[in-house]
Amino acid sequence: MKRKANLEYQTKKDRVIKRYATKARMAKINPKNIKVYEKYLRSRTIQNADVKNTTYKVYHSYMNIFMCYIAENWDNFYLLDEEVLDEDMLDVMEAYMAFLADDCGNGKKVINTKVSAVSSFYIWATKRRLIKNHPFDGKLERIKHAQDEKRISVHFLHEDQIKTITDRLAEEKTSLNKYDRQDELIWNITFDSACRIGALHQLSISNLNLEKRVFEDVREKEGKIVDIPFTERTKKIIEEYLKWREENGIETDAFFYNRVQERMSKQALSMRIRKIGEIIGIGDFRPHSIRKSRLNQIGQTGNIELAKELAHHESMDTTARFYMEKKSEAETLKEIDNLMG
Repeated sequence: MKRKANLEYQTKKDRVIKRYATKARMAKINPKNIKVYEKYLRSRTIQNADVKNTTYKVYHSYMNIFMCYIAENWDNFYLLDEEVLDEDMLDVMEAYMAFLADDCGNGKKVINTKVSAVSSFYIWATKRRLIKNHPFDGKLERIKHAQDEKRISVHFLHEDQIKTITDRLAEEKTSLNKYDRQDELIWNITFDSACRIGALHQLSISNLNLEKRVFEDVREKEGKIVDIPFTERTKKIIEEYLKWREENGIETDAFFYNRVQERMSKQALSMRIRKIGEIIGIGDFRPHSIRKSRLNQIGQTGNIELAKELAHHESMDTTARFYMEKKSEAETLKEIDNLMG
């Protein structure tokens, strides 16, 4: 993506993303590895059908990278070869982690996730008694402080920025306005509910309950079913949007749709959110930034419990650690001074 000169970016310009599992490399993978991994996928998706197209789709793409890597660098060994697993697997995995960092430009968090994709396969193989033991469980050091590394942008918006975006998107929808009705609702629904991009993508007319001000039974992360609430103000915008859809012959059940009236993709939703960020001069605005901003707004009122409930977090610690904006040392000292009178 080409960067615009008049916008601010949190992420470094030199971030490198390289495609490694190319068609040519995939063709070199040991056929036995393809076969046994497909067996793993069938087994796991039968037991976890809700995440077939999310978690396991990502794990599959990550495992393709690993299988291409060992095809080129470790004699294309069979994934269940006990001799290799016993003698070389720790070296293989440490070298693989270095490869991901140095050759693929991956950050710490992505590297840890790609290692988890390999580990998940071996956990399954151990339970199925296809191998005696997991070859690197408890032996391989994962990269520390992965959560602290800023490889993607995370913006916490403040009240003036939130108002600026809300007001700009509420402007009359004319041919001169670069933002349309869907942009306005993407912002308002995401901000009201602090929902994830996966849930936003799944919104449909059929699960909209206007009276209760909620989209009911929406499938999101790891197959979890949640409700996506919205405010009275957003309800009125939705009513206007539904009337406009009827007048323009929009018949798809998808709440957000593309030019051919198919469900708008996550990528398209993300691109619209990126464009919304330009209103306040941000060039790398992301869906998760809206979620973080909303939860932080609620948490800063002193009620992190409410933020946790809206976020559908299992742990209060998750909400406090990752969704509350950290105070500067100066702000902390000011609060201490106020407490001490």
